[in-house]
Amino acid sequence: MGRSKRVDGSNLSSETLDSLRSSIKGKVVVKGQSPEEEYRPLLERWNRMHIKEANIIVLPESEEDVSATVKFVAEHNLDVAIASGRHTYSGPSSGYGLIIDMRNLRKVSVDAEKMVAVAQGGSLAGDIESAAEAVGLRPVMGAVNATGCGGITTGGGIGNLSAQYGLVADNLLAARVALADGSIVIASEEENQDLFWGIRGGGSNFGLVTEFTYKLHKADPQVYSGFFMFPPDKVDAYLELMNVMHQDYVMKSNGKFACNGFTAIMGGNPIPGFLVWYDGPEEEGKKYIQPLLDLGPIYPGSGAEMKCHTETTDWKQFEKMFPPQFNRLVGTSTQISYPLSVDILKRTVQKFKEVVATRPENLSVSKLLFDLRDYSKVASVPLDATAYANRREGCLIGVDFIWDKEELDKEMMQVTKDFIAEVRDWIKQDNEQKGIADVGAHVAATTLYALVSDGDEKLVSVFGPNLGRMKELKKKYDPGMMWDKWYPVDPEV
Repeated sequence: MGRSKRVDGSNLSSETLDSLRSSIKGKVVVKGQSPEEEYRPLLERWNRMHIKEANIIVLPESEEDVSATVKFVAEHNLDVAIASGRHTYSGPSSGYGLIIDMRNLRKVSVDAEKMVAVAQGGSLAGDIESAAEAVGLRPVMGAVNATGCGGITTGGGIGNLSAQYGLVADNLLAARVALADGSIVIASEEENQDLFWGIRGGGSNFGLVTEFTYKLHKADPQVYSGFFMFPPDKVDAYLELMNVMHQDYVMKSNGKFACNGFTAIMGGNPIPGFLVWYDGPEEEGKKYIQPLLDLGPIYPGSGAEMKCHTETTDWKQFEKMFPPQFNRLVGTSTQISYPLSVDILKRTVQKFKEVVATRPENLSVSKLLFDLRDYSKVASVPLDATAYANRREGCLIGVDFIWDKEELDKEMMQVTKDFIAEVRDWIKQDNEQKGIADVGAHVAATTLYALVSDGDEKLVSVFGPNLGRMKELKKKYDPGMMWDKWYPVDPEV
């Protein structure tokens, strides 16, 4: 079937916009008509590289408002984007047409007896974590509490609890979804099972989730967590410790110990570190960090302590690492199999150092990440059980190139693509030498985490062998491609 190009809504008449206003209880903010002090703040995004001047921003107050707005979008063939937490790398929450901004739909209710949380579609991860922690429970969410539950759930979602309980999407019990015609349907294992399959890893391809129902887990609110940083002369020893930390500590903790390596550049030199998290008492947690203490951190006495789990995901602790002017970034990722090639790790750090050195004043807060967490629980779920296709065990290598000037956007986007392409090539060559060339070659797995990517990856890299079924679902639920901002699947291509 043919599809007409979607329009940005700039030519809609006042009468047409008034009809939208009269159909909802929420607010309709229009570029050039609404006060600038009301309009501009609604455009703000965590990644300022993706701020776009939308013509219409709708702030629904209810599911009925969402439904009416989607029907309006369909009637006028508008370009549309969904904004929940607005905390994305690749910018799918921005657009030039109409934005459905879910920020006023953040109600969360917890049933402690049933161990279930119900969250409106605009909820942040922190909203759900705090509500659950208050009654001795935990949801599975991501690394930071500022992330919208909409993006992290439909994109898969990985966090420190994933080693014990799987992806965020694996802990989704049901959802209410606004389809492209504005109708609201339930997606679960009992109703619309195909849609439920698709929204667990397929992003916003099939609709806007107005409500999520999550499985919760019993837990002591206190965990042992903190940072350890090391001087530049420890980089090689730090990288050589990676396999030890993964094999002898992470994988022997029954999912309770999470360890992530990171590298920053200070004064032109790489400063390596580990972020550690242990789901248990301090005396047990200390056993898992002993190799880090033996390596000789810069501040050994302030590395880790007992704190509430919600404190470990609090974005404020990470925000301190990012001065306000450094607010444009590209994140991307790939994966490498265990045991890790220390040579590739060293080359990756060296390449990262070289990129930052090209513009040290503009790229000084960039970060390189090595995710050593246990992915066996995630990988234990069959690849075709959900749309999420990255169910493999491996170390995720991620990079956040972060800069401070708009004029560097195009250059840094290309630099990031070139960086990860080179790292992937090293991994591919290493796999070939080891006789495992099919691993990470889009045969049975993908080679990236789609929530940390540049947004331009090939669909087969994101959805792997699930892409065919994704196309079928797209044809059923969104043949006109209304939802086209996060790795949009075209049923006709």
